[in-house]
Amino acid sequence: MKSLIIDIIGVAGFGLLMAGLYLQFGTATALQCAGGGMLIFALFAARRKYRAT
Repeated sequence: MKSLIIDIIGVAGFGLLMAGLYLQFGTATALQCAGGGMLIFALFAARRKYRAT
């Protein structure tokens, strides 16, 4: 349950960050930052999966 709450907070924070970028810079920049952030997140999550006990 603790992990679910942390994930929800992380997704909400990421959404707010992308909304702010969209409002300030436009769609292209927001989508590029979102894609880069999701790629980095996926790499860290995949790396952490193999180290977890």
